[in-house]
Order: sequence, then C-alpha cells, then structure tokens
Amino acid sequence: MQLKGCPYPLDVALERFYTGKTRKHSALFHFGDEPVNCNLPAWFEHYNGRQTIEAGIKESKQVFYLHCIKVRSEPAIYLQECCVIFAANFIRWASHWLASQAQSVENGLDVGKLGVKRQVQVAAHVSAQVIRNSEGGLLMFSKHSAFAGKVLRLPGNGYPPPDRPKFWFLMPFWIKSHLIAQPLR
Repeated sequence: MQLKGCPYPLDVALERFYTGKTRKHSALFHFGDEPVNCNLPAWFEHYNGRQTIEAGIKESKQVFYLHCIKVRSEPAIYLQECCVIFAANFIRWASHWLASQAQSVENGLDVGKLGVKRQVQVAAHVSAQVIRNSEGGLLMFSKHSAFAGKVLRLPGNGYPPPDRPKFWFLMPFWIKSHLIAQPLR
C-alpha cells in the first residue's frame, strides 16, 4: 500500500487471534522496506515483542522509580538505569531459584505467585525471623506483616562448611535467559 504524501511503503495487516476462548483482533502497521508480509507469524511475534519492552519500561518507572532520576550526568544516568535493570533481572532469577528450592510445607509462601512489584514493594519490607539449624533454613514471617503466618523453608545444612564461602550455595551463578527482563545495553 502506498499512501499519498508518504515517501515510505506501508504494510498493514489485520490479525485474528485467541486468548483462551475469546477471539481478538489486532492491526499491524509497518513503515519500511523490509518484506515483513512474507512471514506473517514472524511479523506478529516481532510486533508483539514491543509489549515486553514497554512492560519493562513501565516496570522500571513504577516498581523501581526510574522516572525519579537522582543524578544529572549522562554516565550516572546510564549507571542508574543499569542498576535498575540488574535489580529486575536479579529478582526474577532469585524468585525462580527460591521457588525451585523451597520445600512445600503447611502455610508455605508461594514465591512463584508473587510478582516483581509485590516482591519489591511488599516482601522486601516485611519483618521475619530467620531460623537456621542442621535441617536447613526457615523464614517465619511476623504476625504483623503482610505475610502473617506464612513460612519459607529451604533444605540443606543451615551452616556453610568452614572451607566454603558464606554464600557457596549461590555458586556457580548461572544465567537463565528466559528470566531476563531487559538485556543491558
């Protein structure tokens, strides 16, 4: 399609898709010379990839308050942005790790159901008691916290062997690409 007064070729598509049993429609627009209409499923996937980017931007502003820039120089702004992206990625990784390590117990906290926003704005501010013994670790949330009565039990020896560093159980630190919200520039 060529629009009058527009020097760029325009590709337009109407997509029909389902979310559950509900049929939805979406209009796709593309300006440029790339032949996006040759592979419609790839065009749709690429187009919807924007949602992930926009969700990451929204999360960085609403959850990590990146809209309140606390510095003025360009390198400092870049460093603040990198720290926010690192925090979002680390929280996703730690949440996945905790969910896979936690033992199911009565009144157990389901870490897998907590979103990043709730983990940052609620879970990071609740009081809890850490109990370590030979059976592992137990996190008991205070009766006055948002997670009153919930516990988080982790298996294993609660004390690191003397020849290992304090956080030996986090080593090696591996990357799970599906948990990364936004790659650093």
